[in-house]
Amino acid sequence: MSAVLRRERGALALLLFAAAGLGISAYLTAIHYAQVAPVCTGGGVVDCTAVTQSRWSVVPGTAVPVTVPGMAYFLLSGGMAWWALRRAAQNRDEPRLLRPAQTALSGAALLGVLWFVWAELVELHRICEWCTAVHLLVLASFLVAVARLQPAVEPVVELTEEVEPVGAAGAADT
Repeated sequence: MSAVLRRERGALALLLFAAAGLGISAYLTAIHYAQVAPVCTGGGVVDCTAVTQSRWSVVPGTAVPVTVPGMAYFLLSGGMAWWALRRAAQNRDEPRLLRPAQTALSGAALLGVLWFVWAELVELHRICEWCTAVHLLVLASFLVAVARLQPAVEPVVELTEEVEPVGAAGAADT
């Protein structure tokens, strides 16, 4: 299995990012419904409570916290990474569309992150440490997903004939 993990470092990274993001999103969802302040910095520019209790912390037009779609993203992303790792462990190819689908999913999540960062900086003038951690995990997931789209680079071995230096053969004839 360790050879598979070495070969599939990108899928493993995606799985770990998803686990971390799911944990943070679940924590933020729990504190939302419990109506308690998060464990983090309060007051000043870094103020998780101000961010997590703002109108920007719910899906527009609903009472559903934005962390719920975040959990769905991390579950899907982690599931795709798990699938890639399982296929590799079985010495089977990934489905052809798995990597493009993961990249598209991460790209869509990154657009959401950009919207949230805009809301934090422009509308609220506050940022949340937990939210920033999730934003960085989404960005990292997108970058890894894009990198996994690139074809694998195989080492190139060039075969060359041994060539005598010019004039070496002619010098012996004279």
